[in-house]
Amino acid sequence: MTRTPRYAAAITLSGAIALGAPPPALAGADEDPDAAPLQLTLTEAETRALEQSEQVRIAREDVFQAESQITQARAGAFPELTGSIRYDRTLRSVFDIDGDGDDPGIPGLDPDELIGDLPFGQENAWNLSLQLNQPIYTGGRLTTGLELAEHVRDATHHGLDETEFETLRDVRQAYLQSLYTAALVDIAEEALEIADEQLELVETLRARGAATELDVLQARVERDNLHPDLVQAENAEKLAELELRRLLNVPLDRPIELADRPGERDIEADVARGRVIEAALDRPAAQAARESVRIQERNIELARAQRMPTVSAFANFSWQTFPDNIFPTSLPYADEWREDWIVGVQVNIPIFEGFRVTAEIDEAQSEQRVAMLEERQLREAITMEAEATLADLEAAQARIEARRGTAEEAERALELAELRFEQGMAQLIELSNARLMLSRALVNEAEAQIEYLSALAALEYVTGGELDLFAER
Repeated sequence: MTRTPRYAAAITLSGAIALGAPPPALAGADEDPDAAPLQLTLTEAETRALEQSEQVRIAREDVFQAESQITQARAGAFPELTGSIRYDRTLRSVFDIDGDGDDPGIPGLDPDELIGDLPFGQENAWNLSLQLNQPIYTGGRLTTGLELAEHVRDATHHGLDETEFETLRDVRQAYLQSLYTAALVDIAEEALEIADEQLELVETLRARGAATELDVLQARVERDNLHPDLVQAENAEKLAELELRRLLNVPLDRPIELADRPGERDIEADVARGRVIEAALDRPAAQAARESVRIQERNIELARAQRMPTVSAFANFSWQTFPDNIFPTSLPYADEWREDWIVGVQVNIPIFEGFRVTAEIDEAQSEQRVAMLEERQLREAITMEAEATLADLEAAQARIEARRGTAEEAERALELAELRFEQGMAQLIELSNARLMLSRALVNEAEAQIEYLSALAALEYVTGGELDLFAER
C-alpha cells in the first residue's frame, strides 16, 4: 500500500535538521516588514542574536573600554603641555599708601615712583602661561601600567569570545527546540486523532458484539493518556518560541517562521575525549582566567613601583602685563608684557607613606592567590563540563540509534498491517494500532534528535568553537 503523505512527512521530521536550506517564498513580501512574518534560517538567527544580544554588546563595550585604558597608559610616557590665562583684579593691597598718599614714609619719594610698574599691588594683572612636564623615570610605573592594560584588553577579548559562543549555543538550542517542538505537536495531534478513530472503531465493534467492554476501556485509557502529551508538546513549543524571541529580540506580536527544513543526517562526530578536553581547557573562558592571574601579577609590580623615585623635567613659560584698564591693549612680546621662563628637573623620593604601599602589595598578592585558585577551579569545572557533555552526546547517539531502529520497525509493522488489511487478513483495529505505534516511535525519535543536536551545540560551546561539531550537521 502506498504511504500516505502525512506519514511520509512525519517520518522525515524525525531526522536531523538540514542547515542552510533555502527559505520558501514569503507570501505578501511587499507588506510592512514589521507586520510580515520574520523568516529565519539558523544562520540568520545566529547573526541576529550576535547583533541583538545585550550580553554581547556589553562585552564589546568592555573591549572598547580596555582599548581606551591602553591609550591612557601610553599617554603617561608623553609630555604633558597645559596652558592657562589668568586675570587678577586687586581691590585692596598691602602695597596701598595709607593716609592721603602725600607721604610714603620716605622723604622726597613720590608714591607712584615707589611701586611704579612692578607687579606688586597692581589693580589689573594678566598672566598667560604654558606648563610642560616630561616624565623621565617612573620606577616602572609606566611600563607595568601598559602591560596591565594590555592584559585587561586580552581578558576582555576572551570574555567577548566566550559570550558570543554562549549566545550561539543558546540560539542554536532555542532554534532546534522551536523547530522540533512544532513537529512534536503535529505528531501528538495526529496520534490523538488516530486514538479517537480507534476508540470510535472499538465502540462500534462493541455495539456489534465484536469487541468487549475491556477493549473499549483500553482504547479510551490509551486515548486519554495522549492528552497530556499534546498539552506538554504545545507548552514546550510556546516556551521554545518565547526563548527564541528573547534571544533574537523579536516582538511578541510579530510571527516567526523557521526557514530551515529537517532532513536525514549522520550522527557520527569527531569527539575524541583527549581532543575535547584539550580544546575545552583552551576555550576563551580559560584564557580569560589565565589573563586574570597575569593582571594580578602586574598589580603587584605596580604596587611595588610606588617605592621607587620618579624623575621628570618641567618648563614654565609665562607672560604678564598690568594694564590701566581691564583688558590689555597689546599682544605678548610687546614692551608692556613681561616674560618669566623657568626650566628644571624634579626628583620625587618616597620616604614614608604610612605603610600604605605595604598594605597595597599585600592586597595585590592576596588577589593574585585568589585569581590562581579561581583559575584552578575553572579548569576543574571545564573538565567536568566537557566530560558530562561528552557523556550526554554519547547517550544521545545511542538513543538515536535505538529509536531510529524502533521507528523503522514501527514503519515496517504499519506496512504489514496495511498489507494484511488489504488482503482481509486483519481487522481495522490492527491497522489503527500500527499507526499509533508509528506515531509514538516518531515522537521518541524526534526527542532523541533534539537531545543529540543540543548536545552537539553544547559540546562545540565547551570547546570554544575549536571543534566544529554542530555546523557540520
